[in-house]
Amino acid sequence: MALPHDGGVDPNRIAEIIVLTTGGRRRGSGYRVTGTAVLTAAHVVAEATEVRVRFNADRPGQWTTPATVAWSDTGTDAAVLSIEPPAGSPEVTPARFGRVADDRHAVVDVHAAGFPLWKQRRRPDGGQFRELHQADGTVAALSNLRTGTLEITVAPAGADPRPDASPWAGMSGAAVWAGRHIVGVVAEHHRWEGAGRLTATRVDHVLRSSDEAHRAELAALLSIADLQALPEAGSDVTDVTGPATGTPSRDSGTSQVIGLPVAHGIELFKNRTREIETIGRHLGDPSLRMVTITGRRGMGKSALAAKFMDLLHRGEWPGRVQAPPPSGLVNLSTRTSGISLERLYFDCAHLLGPEHLTRLRETWAAQLPVQDKLDELFGAMGDRLFVILMDNFEELLDDDGHIEDEELAVFLDCLFRAGSTPRLLVTTQVPVRLAPELRRFVAQVELSEGLRPAESVALLRELDRDGSLGIAGLSDEELLRAAVRVHGVPRALELLVGAMADDALTLPTLQDVLENYAQRRDVVAGLAQDRYRRLGPESRNVLGVLAALRTPVTQEILHRIVTALDPGLDVEPILSRLIRVHLLSVDRARRTFALHPMDADLAYSAMPVDGAMGRRAVERRIADWYADIAPPHSAWRTVDDIQPQRRRFDHLVRAGDFVAAATVLSGISEWMVWHGSVLGAISMHLAVDGRLTDERARLAHVGAFGHARLTAGPMEHAVDLFTEAAGLAERLGDHGALQNALFGLGDAYRQLGRLDAAVSPLARAADLAHENGDTEREVHAILSLGLAHSYLGDGETALAGADRLSALARATGDLLTEARAWNARTIALLTLGRWDETITAGEQAVRAYRAAGIPEGINNALNAQGLALLGLERSGEAVTMLKAAFDEASRMENPRSEGVCLCNLAWAYWCDGRYAQAAESAERASVSLRIAGAAEAAAARELAEAARARTVPRPRAAADALIRAADALGGNVEVVGRSWLVAHARRLREDS
Repeated sequence: MALPHDGGVDPNRIAEIIVLTTGGRRRGSGYRVTGTAVLTAAHVVAEATEVRVRFNADRPGQWTTPATVAWSDTGTDAAVLSIEPPAGSPEVTPARFGRVADDRHAVVDVHAAGFPLWKQRRRPDGGQFRELHQADGTVAALSNLRTGTLEITVAPAGADPRPDASPWAGMSGAAVWAGRHIVGVVAEHHRWEGAGRLTATRVDHVLRSSDEAHRAELAALLSIADLQALPEAGSDVTDVTGPATGTPSRDSGTSQVIGLPVAHGIELFKNRTREIETIGRHLGDPSLRMVTITGRRGMGKSALAAKFMDLLHRGEWPGRVQAPPPSGLVNLSTRTSGISLERLYFDCAHLLGPEHLTRLRETWAAQLPVQDKLDELFGAMGDRLFVILMDNFEELLDDDGHIEDEELAVFLDCLFRAGSTPRLLVTTQVPVRLAPELRRFVAQVELSEGLRPAESVALLRELDRDGSLGIAGLSDEELLRAAVRVHGVPRALELLVGAMADDALTLPTLQDVLENYAQRRDVVAGLAQDRYRRLGPESRNVLGVLAALRTPVTQEILHRIVTALDPGLDVEPILSRLIRVHLLSVDRARRTFALHPMDADLAYSAMPVDGAMGRRAVERRIADWYADIAPPHSAWRTVDDIQPQRRRFDHLVRAGDFVAAATVLSGISEWMVWHGSVLGAISMHLAVDGRLTDERARLAHVGAFGHARLTAGPMEHAVDLFTEAAGLAERLGDHGALQNALFGLGDAYRQLGRLDAAVSPLARAADLAHENGDTEREVHAILSLGLAHSYLGDGETALAGADRLSALARATGDLLTEARAWNARTIALLTLGRWDETITAGEQAVRAYRAAGIPEGINNALNAQGLALLGLERSGEAVTMLKAAFDEASRMENPRSEGVCLCNLAWAYWCDGRYAQAAESAERASVSLRIAGAAEAAAARELAEAARARTVPRPRAAADALIRAADALGGNVEVVGRSWLVAHARRLREDS
């Protein structure tokens, strides 16, 4: 007897797929489509050595079964697994399959259920599992036609637990449902498309793409009887063309249209679903008479309006509102037939048919006031709905937004006064200025943002369909960078491609055009605002300062910067005019003003390089202003406190003043590193690297850059930087910089496991700091020297160093010195195997670091306590402690510390008998350690191999991998001991 179910997703048939490969373990999702077949994605089971499928995990009726790959196609990323259900289990009804129509606009409600990474949970015993997630969303039917996939918009992932993996990892293979039909399989998540976009394989595309034999085999597995008649998944979904919107279906007829569409290529229009639905809601509201689409030039206002009118023409009313179907549509544009009252009147008259046209012609010819003519037109329209589009309306407005055509002004007045009138859709760069009492009848939809990333990439590909410009062959990442560079502005993307196509002499690449796009006349001519061209030099100077600022500012700040450059410039009236002509955006709540990023690019490129109001002078003045408002070092508590210095650095770089920029950076770089912003510090160093000819500036830069690399890796680069810094410092006689460079060099050698090379520079660094009277650097050098002795196995000498630090802490009363003294003591005791004392000292170190407000060594102290707990064979507690250590290392953006903690966590899982978690943690450790250039990366990789072998189980293979891991470990006392691994390997061999 078949298991009863009324169609649609059945929670008892949702599959969790566990895959073993030679490279590790992975999870995926699937759905049991027949009694013996599970549908999933091909990449989930690729290169599998073993596949198991689990249903109803941790619920009544849970069962797990081995599976084999019965059908797979990597091209479309679909696969079917064959399973053997338990004896006596009820039969299941084959799932229904359907398709999403791809020949018209529709937004289809869909849902999928699977096991994504971001739903990872922890059991009371510390074990981890994936909770089921139901993702409800929509498919835009025309998206992804090129690749034959479905673009699913869902609520964004609730977390992003691993930077090296998608938060949706594990959701792959989940069946995508539209009502009661499976229409696809979740296949990919592209990070650059955001956390709320998934890509799914289309079932109908899989069937079409397969050869006849392969297709027949798939159809048999899925129990699809008729390959040519997959039903359209529309009878039980919400379609913008169907009754759920309260409007007629596509088959009920279309609206009559007068006038050509105001934009080309409507069928290729890029998504902007939210804006289309907003326009639909407003125009469907009988209390509103006019909707204006505003935005800078090139944002796609005309294309958006044209697409909306096209949807109305095809019987679709976006926005899910109860609105009557329009009886007629009128397209007017200043760029085609022009916009005038006469044109508007007669276009509407033609829509009304012969029975009204003659009468309305007579009315127009009569010597009647305009109001009477319009009253006759509106009367003929009656209760029927007409929508009139007026495109590029800014050409009929003055810079303040007032209508210059008197007859059109009368038309708008009548439109707002009459009881039954047409609805007006207007596109304009300048908002229409109306009397305050009329604002209640108008809604505005502002296009301030460019296309979304995926839409920008798709548009660029469509602009080079034949591939002749080389764009089609570029990766999505390369195209995405281009889109971001021009802020996703649609017209800018078109002009970039046009510039490539029109230059038959130099044959520029896309990257070539991007590098100077704001200076190319062919691009600027198509993007620059007409109002900008009419500005005087003083107004352009104010715009230039705002363009250089690149952030919203108050009137007071702008006045201070501008008048320092030109004391005679009267900022307030200029600012008022720029606001009035809508060249600036205004944030009323914060009372700030800003340029659109595209306008900022164009205004900045138009500035002269030199001169009193040139780029260099403006950038330097802004940098000076940030220097004036920057808080002193004593007031720094969080990374937000050094934002003025970071902004100052950016403006100095843009001014070409790299020496001054390097000086600013050297003052904040190490502080950023110790407070978790190491990647930000590295990006700043890269901005000046190779551009410094002044030796002192170069010394400041390479020394601070070395400390950033010391934390983030690669460690070999840190050695190179510190070696160069030491040489420069010796030559310049700078003992402070020499001490700093020697300390960094010794610490880098220590972390690389080259302990003999570490001791000498660290010892000299400590002596130099003492001679220089720099207690803080002396403390840091002694700490690192003590760690080197610990790594060498000389715990007693390391303990003596900790005592020396304790004495300095008592003498100075410095909380950070006290924390470092406890940290050194913790590692020294760990070296000596004094486990209980290690735990006590580690607790003291954590408390002291927190009291000092500096987290630099918290992860080390927690990590040492975790190892001590392992030494005491308290593996469960060790897991908790080492997870906390990893979290602290992650906050510090330190991949080496992350890798060390993960490696130790993997061993804690091993000791606790949780080999799957051990393998996963060890794999992550290997990645982090490899990024840092740490020697322990190979050991972590072998430990992962050993843990995977234990899950099978293959004890001898596990023992061999453990020995290899032990051999790869150096003398780092902060990583699991080599002897522990060897002992476990020996027991495994004895027991096998």
